[in-house]
Amino acid sequence: MESLMDLKSKAGPITAVTVLGAAVVWMAVGGNGITQAQAQDSASSVTAPKIEQNVSIENILKKKVQAQVISAQIMEDSITLSGTTQPSKEIQLTSGAAGKVRNILFKKGDYVKKGKAILSIDTRALKSDIANAKALIAQRQLELDGAVKLKKQKYSSAVNVATSKADLTSAKAALRTLEIDLENTRLIAPFSGILNTLDVEVGQLLQNNAAIGDFVSINPLTIEINVPQKKISRIQQGLNASVELSTGDIVEGIVSYVSSVADSDTRSIAIEIKVPNQDNKIPAGITAHVDLALPKRMAHAFSAALLTLDNNGKTAVKTLNIDNEVIVSPVEIIKSDRDQVWVSGLPQNINIITVGQGFTKAGEIVDAYYKNQ
Repeated sequence: MESLMDLKSKAGPITAVTVLGAAVVWMAVGGNGITQAQAQDSASSVTAPKIEQNVSIENILKKKVQAQVISAQIMEDSITLSGTTQPSKEIQLTSGAAGKVRNILFKKGDYVKKGKAILSIDTRALKSDIANAKALIAQRQLELDGAVKLKKQKYSSAVNVATSKADLTSAKAALRTLEIDLENTRLIAPFSGILNTLDVEVGQLLQNNAAIGDFVSINPLTIEINVPQKKISRIQQGLNASVELSTGDIVEGIVSYVSSVADSDTRSIAIEIKVPNQDNKIPAGITAHVDLALPKRMAHAFSAALLTLDNNGKTAVKTLNIDNEVIVSPVEIIKSDRDQVWVSGLPQNINIITVGQGFTKAGEIVDAYYKNQ
């Protein structure tokens, strides 16, 4: 009994030692395995979010813009300039022969058809001179006939014959001059037009080539305007023009002339527009506002706020290519109004940046949202 009690008392410490040893072994083997597995699980759980985080950061760093697809369209353009109406023809009238004014057949302001006499000069003295010239010619002819007859009879030389021929020719030339002077005693209208001024009176003695008035044609009228050199490339003969006159009338015309030389001071180009004036009611010298219909062309239209400057300081716009890469394209403004500008120099279809373009630069890849048309 006593030995059994001793054995029980010793078994407690042995069991404790055994349990402690097993615990140490478990911790050395099993515990490390669990810890290692937990560590591996922790590492894998950390690694995956890092990859996703890198992708989202790349997307976040892309600048966000709004874009819109626009296409080139036919643009009707015009240019409005001011000018003055001018006669299509204008000459200064001069007397064709010396003498007194005999008749004045039209007064200033009258319309005169081509070929009609405006005035005539007294021809009595001139006709007397013509009669004398004719008599002289007859005499010179007789002298020539006599010289030829005497030469045949060897009583005259060839020199005398030649002299007689020269005298006859001179007399005939003098007669022709007088006959021309007689024709010029009637001042004939060189074209159909208006006798704008006439500064002579009946009985007034005129010298040859004396200025006596102005004669103009105002059908058609000519309107002279100066076009800026940037626009001249689109202006050509035959373009239609709508003309508003200072009288309030609106008439249609056509470009009839484009100068090949620019004005050295204004750097503008002179053009002329012909306007029909059948009844001659439109006067010359009045102000005219000309609206020229320029040839149609393809262009893109958008807000002027989308314009920018490229590295060379030229007007440009920012667009996107198929990869959403920012492209800075130079353009030429060909028309502008209150709501939009029209530009040339771009492809038919473009992806234009409408919002955020000020924060982008050429070559950047952006995150683009396309606005519906």
